[in-house]
Amino acid sequence: MFSDVMVNSTPSDIAVDIRSVTKKFGERTIFGDVSLQVRQGEVVALIGPSGAGKSTLIRCVNCLTPFESGSIMVLGHELHGTNEAKRGPSREMLKSIRTETGMVFQSFNLFPHMSVVDNVALAPVLVLGTSREEAREQARELLCSIGLSHRVDAYPRHLSGGEQQRVAICRALAMKPSLMLFDEPTSALDPELVGEVLGAIRALVDRGMTMMLVTHEMMFARDVADTVAVMADGALVEIGPARQVLDDPQTDRCKSFLSRVLQQKAPSANTSAPSMGAQIAADAPTQEHEQARDTDRKRKHAEEVER
Repeated sequence: MFSDVMVNSTPSDIAVDIRSVTKKFGERTIFGDVSLQVRQGEVVALIGPSGAGKSTLIRCVNCLTPFESGSIMVLGHELHGTNEAKRGPSREMLKSIRTETGMVFQSFNLFPHMSVVDNVALAPVLVLGTSREEAREQARELLCSIGLSHRVDAYPRHLSGGEQQRVAICRALAMKPSLMLFDEPTSALDPELVGEVLGAIRALVDRGMTMMLVTHEMMFARDVADTVAVMADGALVEIGPARQVLDDPQTDRCKSFLSRVLQQKAPSANTSAPSMGAQIAADAPTQEHEQARDTDRKRKHAEEVER
Protein backbone atom coordinates (compact mmCIF):
# COMPACT_ATOMS: atom_id res chain seq x y z
CA MET A 1 0.00 0.00 0.00
CA PHE A 2 0.94 3.64 -0.27
CA SER A 3 0.83 6.48 2.20
CA ASP A 4 -0.42 9.92 1.24
CA VAL A 5 0.12 13.42 2.56
CA MET A 6 -0.28 16.83 1.02
CA VAL A 7 3.10 18.31 0.13
CA ASN A 8 4.02 21.98 -0.04
CA SER A 9 7.80 21.81 -0.54
CA THR A 10 7.70 21.11 -4.29
CA PRO A 11 7.38 24.07 -6.70
CA SER A 12 3.86 24.51 -8.05
CA ASP A 13 5.01 24.00 -11.64
CA ILE A 14 6.02 20.39 -10.91
CA ALA A 15 3.27 17.94 -11.89
CA VAL A 16 5.14 14.74 -10.97
CA ASP A 17 8.14 14.45 -8.67
CA ILE A 18 9.62 10.95 -8.37
CA ARG A 19 12.21 10.79 -5.61
CA SER A 20 14.56 7.84 -5.08
CA VAL A 21 11.89 5.25 -5.86
CA THR A 22 12.65 1.54 -5.70
CA LYS A 23 10.27 -1.14 -6.96
CA LYS A 24 10.56 -4.88 -6.36
CA PHE A 25 8.58 -7.96 -7.30
CA GLY A 26 9.44 -10.44 -4.58
CA GLU A 27 13.23 -10.54 -4.32
CA ARG A 28 13.72 -9.10 -7.80
CA THR A 29 14.46 -5.38 -8.01
CA ILE A 30 12.78 -3.91 -11.10
CA PHE A 31 14.42 -0.52 -10.65
CA GLY A 32 16.16 1.25 -7.80
CA ASP A 33 16.69 4.81 -6.63
CA VAL A 34 14.92 6.39 -9.63
CA SER A 35 14.35 10.16 -9.51
CA LEU A 36 12.55 12.15 -12.19
CA GLN A 37 10.52 15.36 -12.42
CA VAL A 38 7.78 16.31 -14.89
CA ARG A 39 6.86 19.97 -15.09
CA GLN A 40 3.45 21.35 -15.99
CA GLY A 41 3.05 21.29 -19.77
CA GLU A 42 6.12 19.08 -20.25
CA VAL A 43 6.24 15.86 -22.27
CA VAL A 44 8.61 13.24 -20.84
CA ALA A 45 9.24 10.11 -22.90
CA LEU A 46 10.44 6.97 -21.13
CA ILE A 47 12.46 4.71 -23.41
CA GLY A 48 14.70 1.70 -22.95
CA PRO A 49 14.80 -2.07 -23.46
CA SER A 50 11.82 -4.25 -22.60
CA GLY A 51 11.72 -5.23 -18.94
CA ALA A 52 13.48 -2.07 -17.75
CA GLY A 53 10.50 -1.02 -15.62
CA LYS A 54 9.13 1.85 -17.71
CA SER A 55 5.51 0.70 -17.56
CA THR A 56 5.84 -0.21 -13.91
CA LEU A 57 7.06 3.30 -13.11
CA ILE A 58 4.06 5.07 -14.60
CA ARG A 59 1.74 2.56 -12.93
CA CYS A 60 3.32 3.64 -9.65
CA VAL A 61 2.53 7.26 -10.56
CA ASN A 62 -1.15 6.39 -11.00
CA CYS A 63 -1.30 4.30 -7.79
CA LEU A 64 -1.90 1.08 -9.73
CA THR A 65 1.29 -0.53 -8.47
CA PRO A 66 2.84 0.00 -5.01
CA PHE A 67 6.56 0.64 -4.58
CA GLU A 68 8.88 -0.25 -1.74
CA SER A 69 10.79 2.95 -0.98
CA GLY A 70 11.06 6.57 -1.97
CA SER A 71 8.19 8.95 -2.71
CA ILE A 72 6.13 10.18 -5.65
CA MET A 73 4.35 13.51 -5.67
CA VAL A 74 1.45 13.56 -8.14
CA LEU A 75 -0.41 16.83 -8.71
CA GLY A 76 0.14 18.00 -5.14
CA HIS A 77 -0.35 14.66 -3.38
CA GLU A 78 2.59 12.66 -2.06
CA LEU A 79 2.81 8.86 -1.95
CA HIS A 80 5.34 6.89 0.09
CA GLY A 81 6.66 3.37 -0.38
CA THR A 82 5.46 0.34 1.57
CA ASN A 83 8.66 0.15 3.64
CA GLU A 84 8.09 3.66 4.93
CA ALA A 85 4.30 3.88 5.23
CA LYS A 86 2.05 2.59 7.96
CA ARG A 87 -1.15 3.08 5.99
CA GLY A 88 -2.27 3.41 2.43
CA PRO A 89 -3.86 6.43 0.79
CA SER A 90 -7.43 7.30 1.60
CA ARG A 91 -10.20 6.52 -0.85
CA GLU A 92 -10.55 10.26 -1.44
CA MET A 93 -6.85 10.58 -2.28
CA LEU A 94 -6.97 7.73 -4.79
CA LYS A 95 -10.06 9.18 -6.41
CA SER A 96 -8.45 12.61 -6.65
CA ILE A 97 -5.25 11.33 -8.26
CA ARG A 98 -7.01 9.01 -10.69
CA THR A 99 -9.60 11.62 -11.62
CA GLU A 100 -6.91 14.17 -12.45
CA THR A 101 -4.68 11.62 -14.20
CA GLY A 102 -5.69 9.94 -17.44
CA MET A 103 -4.04 6.69 -18.48
CA VAL A 104 -3.96 4.87 -21.81
CA PHE A 105 -2.79 1.26 -21.72
CA GLN A 106 -1.28 -1.08 -24.29
CA SER A 107 -4.61 -2.87 -24.64
CA PHE A 108 -7.77 -0.91 -25.34
CA ASN A 109 -10.04 -2.36 -22.60
CA LEU A 110 -13.24 -1.02 -24.14
CA PHE A 111 -16.55 -2.47 -22.98
CA PRO A 112 -17.65 -4.66 -25.93
CA HIS A 113 -21.37 -4.38 -25.15
CA MET A 114 -21.36 -0.57 -25.20
CA SER A 115 -21.19 1.80 -28.15
CA VAL A 116 -18.15 4.00 -28.66
CA VAL A 117 -19.91 7.11 -27.34
CA ASP A 118 -21.13 5.29 -24.23
CA ASN A 119 -17.64 3.92 -23.54
CA VAL A 120 -16.32 7.49 -23.51
CA ALA A 121 -19.23 8.94 -21.51
CA LEU A 122 -19.34 6.27 -18.79
CA ALA A 123 -16.68 7.55 -16.37
CA PRO A 124 -17.89 11.18 -16.23
CA VAL A 125 -21.38 9.89 -15.37
CA LEU A 126 -20.23 7.45 -12.68
CA VAL A 127 -17.32 9.40 -11.17
CA LEU A 128 -18.06 13.08 -11.80
CA GLY A 129 -21.84 12.89 -11.60
CA THR A 130 -22.29 14.40 -15.06
CA SER A 131 -25.71 13.87 -16.56
CA ARG A 132 -25.87 11.17 -19.23
CA GLU A 133 -26.98 13.63 -21.89
CA GLU A 134 -24.16 16.08 -21.15
CA ALA A 135 -21.56 13.30 -20.94
CA ARG A 136 -22.65 11.85 -24.29
CA GLU A 137 -22.51 15.29 -25.91
CA GLN A 138 -19.01 15.87 -24.58
CA ALA A 139 -18.01 12.39 -25.74
CA ARG A 140 -19.27 13.13 -29.25
CA GLU A 141 -17.21 16.34 -29.33
CA LEU A 142 -14.09 14.47 -28.26
CA LEU A 143 -14.62 11.73 -30.83
CA CYS A 144 -15.18 14.27 -33.58
CA SER A 145 -12.01 16.12 -32.60
CA ILE A 146 -10.00 12.94 -33.03
CA GLY A 147 -11.50 11.99 -36.40
CA LEU A 148 -14.05 9.43 -35.24
CA SER A 149 -17.32 11.24 -35.88
CA HIS A 150 -18.40 8.40 -38.19
CA ARG A 151 -17.78 5.80 -35.44
CA VAL A 152 -19.74 7.38 -32.59
CA ASP A 153 -22.52 4.75 -32.52
CA ALA A 154 -20.37 1.79 -33.56
CA TYR A 155 -19.32 -1.02 -31.21
CA PRO A 156 -15.67 -1.86 -30.46
CA ARG A 157 -15.77 -5.04 -32.55
CA HIS A 158 -16.42 -2.95 -35.64
CA LEU A 159 -13.36 -0.75 -35.12
CA SER A 160 -9.76 -1.20 -36.18
CA GLY A 161 -7.07 -1.36 -33.52
CA GLY A 162 -6.05 2.21 -34.21
CA GLU A 163 -9.63 3.41 -33.89
CA GLN A 164 -10.10 1.52 -30.63
CA GLN A 165 -6.97 3.07 -29.17
CA ARG A 166 -8.14 6.55 -30.19
CA VAL A 167 -11.43 5.83 -28.40
CA ALA A 168 -9.39 4.84 -25.33
CA ILE A 169 -7.60 8.20 -25.52
CA CYS A 170 -10.97 9.99 -25.70
CA ARG A 171 -12.18 7.98 -22.72
CA ALA A 172 -9.22 9.23 -20.68
CA LEU A 173 -9.70 12.82 -21.87
CA ALA A 174 -13.39 12.75 -20.96
CA MET A 175 -12.36 13.10 -17.30
CA LYS A 176 -10.56 16.37 -18.17
CA PRO A 177 -7.25 15.26 -16.63
CA SER A 178 -4.30 17.49 -15.81
CA LEU A 179 -1.81 14.70 -16.54
CA MET A 180 -1.81 11.96 -19.19
CA LEU A 181 0.11 8.68 -18.89
CA PHE A 182 0.65 6.58 -22.00
CA ASP A 183 1.89 3.00 -21.59
CA GLU A 184 3.20 1.93 -25.02
CA PRO A 185 -0.09 2.90 -26.71
CA THR A 186 1.01 1.61 -30.14
CA SER A 187 2.58 -1.70 -29.12
CA ALA A 188 -0.54 -3.78 -29.87
CA LEU A 189 -1.19 -2.18 -33.27
CA ASP A 190 -0.36 -3.20 -36.81
CA PRO A 191 2.35 -0.93 -38.26
CA GLU A 192 -0.15 0.67 -40.65
CA LEU A 193 -2.32 1.84 -37.72
CA VAL A 194 0.42 3.30 -35.54
CA GLY A 195 0.26 6.70 -37.24
CA GLU A 196 -3.40 7.19 -36.27
CA VAL A 197 -2.62 6.97 -32.57
CA LEU A 198 0.61 8.97 -32.76
CA GLY A 199 -1.33 11.71 -34.54
CA ALA A 200 -3.83 11.85 -31.68
CA ILE A 201 -1.03 12.07 -29.11
CA ARG A 202 0.70 14.78 -31.12
CA ALA A 203 -2.52 16.83 -31.04
CA LEU A 204 -2.49 16.64 -27.21
CA VAL A 205 1.14 17.75 -27.18
CA ASP A 206 0.22 20.75 -29.31
CA ARG A 207 -2.48 21.65 -26.75
CA GLY A 208 0.11 21.71 -23.95
CA MET A 209 -0.98 18.56 -22.11
CA THR A 210 1.41 17.39 -19.39
CA MET A 211 2.43 13.87 -20.36
CA MET A 212 4.52 10.83 -19.49
CA LEU A 213 4.91 8.57 -22.50
CA VAL A 214 6.36 5.07 -22.48
CA THR A 215 7.24 4.25 -26.06
CA HIS A 216 9.46 2.30 -28.43
CA GLU A 217 8.79 4.85 -31.19
CA MET A 218 12.16 6.58 -30.94
CA MET A 219 11.67 9.09 -33.73
CA PHE A 220 8.26 10.10 -32.40
CA ALA A 221 9.79 10.62 -28.96
CA ARG A 222 12.50 12.78 -30.50
CA ASP A 223 9.89 14.86 -32.29
CA VAL A 224 7.32 15.49 -29.54
CA ALA A 225 9.05 15.04 -26.18
CA ASP A 226 10.73 17.82 -24.26
CA THR A 227 12.71 15.35 -22.17
CA VAL A 228 13.77 11.76 -22.72
CA ALA A 229 14.58 9.45 -19.82
CA VAL A 230 16.35 6.17 -20.60
CA MET A 231 15.74 3.23 -18.26
CA ALA A 232 17.88 0.09 -18.38
CA ASP A 233 19.37 -2.48 -16.04
CA GLY A 234 17.20 -1.41 -13.11
CA ALA A 235 18.18 2.24 -13.23
CA LEU A 236 17.63 5.57 -14.93
CA VAL A 237 20.80 5.65 -17.03
CA GLU A 238 20.38 8.97 -18.86
CA ILE A 239 18.03 11.92 -18.91
CA GLY A 240 18.06 15.18 -20.83
CA PRO A 241 16.54 17.15 -23.72
CA ALA A 242 15.02 14.73 -26.21
CA ARG A 243 17.19 15.54 -29.23
CA GLN A 244 20.37 15.69 -27.18
CA VAL A 245 19.79 12.25 -25.66
CA LEU A 246 18.72 10.61 -28.90
CA ASP A 247 21.24 12.29 -31.23
CA ASP A 248 24.22 12.48 -28.89
CA PRO A 249 23.83 10.09 -25.94
CA GLN A 250 26.44 10.48 -23.21
CA THR A 251 26.40 7.16 -21.35
CA ASP A 252 27.67 3.88 -22.75
CA ARG A 253 24.43 2.08 -21.83
CA CYS A 254 22.30 4.61 -23.68
CA LYS A 255 24.63 4.46 -26.69
CA SER A 256 24.38 0.67 -26.71
CA PHE A 257 20.57 0.68 -26.56
CA LEU A 258 20.12 3.29 -29.30
CA SER A 259 22.70 1.57 -31.50
CA ARG A 260 20.72 -1.68 -31.36
CA VAL A 261 17.46 0.14 -32.12
CA LEU A 262 18.90 1.97 -35.12
CA GLN A 263 20.72 -1.10 -36.46
CA GLN A 264 17.34 -2.72 -37.02
CA LYS A 265 16.86 -0.18 -39.82
CA ALA A 266 20.43 -0.17 -41.08
CA PRO A 267 20.85 -1.45 -44.70
CA SER A 268 23.28 -4.22 -43.83
CA ALA A 269 25.30 -5.68 -41.00
CA ASN A 270 28.44 -4.06 -42.43
CA THR A 271 26.93 -0.58 -42.33
CA SER A 272 27.31 1.37 -39.11
CA ALA A 273 24.12 2.57 -37.46
CA PRO A 274 23.21 6.13 -38.48
CA SER A 275 22.56 8.87 -35.98
CA MET A 276 18.97 9.48 -34.96
CA GLY A 277 18.91 12.72 -36.94
CA ALA A 278 20.24 11.01 -40.06
CA GLN A 279 17.75 8.18 -39.66
CA ILE A 280 14.85 10.63 -39.50
CA ALA A 281 16.03 12.39 -42.64
CA ALA A 282 16.33 9.06 -44.45
CA ASP A 283 12.87 7.97 -43.34
CA ALA A 284 11.14 11.26 -44.13
CA PRO A 285 8.24 10.53 -46.55
CA THR A 286 8.34 12.06 -49.99
CA GLN A 287 5.50 14.21 -51.23
CA GLU A 288 4.46 11.41 -53.59
CA HIS A 289 4.29 8.95 -50.70
CA GLU A 290 2.19 11.33 -48.64
CA GLN A 291 -0.23 11.83 -51.53
CA ALA A 292 -0.49 8.07 -52.02
CA ARG A 293 -1.24 7.57 -48.31
CA ASP A 294 -3.89 10.29 -48.41
CA THR A 295 -5.56 8.69 -51.41
CA ASP A 296 -5.51 5.29 -49.72
CA ARG A 297 -7.03 6.72 -46.52
CA LYS A 298 -9.85 8.36 -48.49
CA ARG A 299 -10.54 5.11 -50.37
CA LYS A 300 -10.72 3.10 -47.12
CA HIS A 301 -13.00 5.69 -45.55
CA ALA A 302 -15.33 5.54 -48.56
CA GLU A 303 -15.47 1.74 -48.31
CA GLU A 304 -16.31 1.94 -44.59
CA VAL A 305 -19.12 4.42 -45.24
CA GLU A 306 -20.58 2.15 -47.93
CA ARG A 307 -20.55 -0.76 -45.49
